[in-house]
Amino acid sequence: MGDIHLDLEAHRAETIYLTDLDRVLPESAVSAQARRQQWRTLSYRADTLSGAMLVAGDLTDAAEVNYPLHLEGWYAISIGLIHERGFDNLVQVKLSADPCFTILSLRPGSDPENTLPAGVGRWTTNIQELFWKSADLTGQSMHFRQLCTYALPGNLPDVNHYAKAGIAYIKLVPLSATEVAAHTRDRQRKDTRRLYAHHDASSYQFYYLVATPEDVWREIEPFRHTDFSRLYWEVAYGDLQLYLGKAGRLPTFDGVENFFHAGERMCAETWRTFRDKGIDQLKLATDFAHDAGLELHASFRPAGFIFTPLSENNYNWQGYYKQHPELRGVARDGSRSPRISYTYPETRQYVLSLLREIAQYPVDGICLLYVRRPPLVEYEPPLIEGFMAEYGADPRQLDEEDPRWLSYRCKVLTGFMQDLRQEMEAVAREQGRGHIEISVVISGREGENLLNGIDVQAWIEGGLVDTVIPYTMAPRLDSSQESWPDLQAIDNWAALTQGTNCKLAPNILPRIQTGAAYRHKAAAIYGRGVEQLFFWDCNSRANFNPSWDALRSLGHREEIDAWIRDGEPSLKPAYTILRDVNDWPMAYDTPG
Repeated sequence: MGDIHLDLEAHRAETIYLTDLDRVLPESAVSAQARRQQWRTLSYRADTLSGAMLVAGDLTDAAEVNYPLHLEGWYAISIGLIHERGFDNLVQVKLSADPCFTILSLRPGSDPENTLPAGVGRWTTNIQELFWKSADLTGQSMHFRQLCTYALPGNLPDVNHYAKAGIAYIKLVPLSATEVAAHTRDRQRKDTRRLYAHHDASSYQFYYLVATPEDVWREIEPFRHTDFSRLYWEVAYGDLQLYLGKAGRLPTFDGVENFFHAGERMCAETWRTFRDKGIDQLKLATDFAHDAGLELHASFRPAGFIFTPLSENNYNWQGYYKQHPELRGVARDGSRSPRISYTYPETRQYVLSLLREIAQYPVDGICLLYVRRPPLVEYEPPLIEGFMAEYGADPRQLDEEDPRWLSYRCKVLTGFMQDLRQEMEAVAREQGRGHIEISVVISGREGENLLNGIDVQAWIEGGLVDTVIPYTMAPRLDSSQESWPDLQAIDNWAALTQGTNCKLAPNILPRIQTGAAYRHKAAAIYGRGVEQLFFWDCNSRANFNPSWDALRSLGHREEIDAWIRDGEPSLKPAYTILRDVNDWPMAYDTPG
């Protein structure tokens, strides 16, 4: 049941629509005219309701407002947002007792659920309803805030950019005592908490102004009271660390005069603020995740020492890669590769020191993200010399898939994983705490893993990993494609982990799907004997868009089965057509 599986239709007569949003406080924060730092109020009439909406534009910088609810008891809460072609609608919302805001997002054209109904003109503006959550509203008020998406140095007020926002109503459905009791029991269930979420822990700093602990919490709060049990939170790319440590460097990019992306500059300013104020993102995230009932697994990009020089040049600024040219990889043709190679003991020892430092935080596990910029081992001289000594052949003259060469090269990362296991066991002993889990995200194609020096079977059989996360079967790790078009591959992974202590959590791609597609894929994978599911880049999914409703409850297998048995009723959000706004008849098509 979670936060979203209540029979709201049965409460239709009791439903409360708060459409008079011009009543928000303070009164000075709203105006019928378009003014800076004030929400603009527009009267509207829709199919079934009318009222006053709140609207803010790119440069408005609208002040935080609140709507006093004057209610008691539990309610299911939905927000009616303006849905219009070309209007990416993002708004921050919270209850007065919540620890932070969360972001509601409605992006026409980017979300497969956000399609206008058949027979409606393509320019039609409507109100789409996003379910947010259920909560006890006793003594609470609803708060809205505009989201700053671009800020110049010093947060200059006249040139900052904000996400457009349009809010039409607050919908409240009262819950009975029986429903509240069932709701509470459901939140306490453990068997449904079978979903794992990845979060890159940095892209939100590229798009939103981030300067406070609450801004970090905002990224985690949506996972509270959902079927997610783990948050795979990224903590470092190579030597670029997203926490206040000593082993690597912060992405403050001090000394950089020209940023290729505005987002890079915002990210740098975020980390300068964190550094100067002593705000440790990893400590904040770990503590808040635990408060929200989630495990936090610190995730590391082992190939993140170097990035493309065109669009991500500043990541390469004065880093480990620049300081250690002798550790660069070597391609089959003898040319130097733009990567740090794990063939060299110096690389492995450095990374182990970084991961040991990360494990000093109260994280629940360490995760290696092997699916970003592989391989980590190629044709470095020590590998070639060792292979020739053992087999009497030059691997550069063999087929690149020669099993002897693949097996030999895999020894490097298998040895690294053995050392990592020993390090984590040592840290656990020193801290007097339990097992520190090790997860790996790898290709769903066995041959691709072996070509990248990864022998997953050896890692599982050797007890070196606790969770294996196959990313996709698509060639070249293509995230835009369906990850498991052939479920036979799931059977192969299930067989590999069966009878071991290693969990299997297949990743579901593409990132954005309809709620129905999520349910179909989950049901199919569960049907192959799999218990856990993984979702890469949940930072782009956990924004209460229509498909999030289905995604956050995918651990409720019995509800998915019932939905299929019942003929798969529509999961699309409720909507109502706007008839006029400020006396403008919306029936007129107004193409740009």
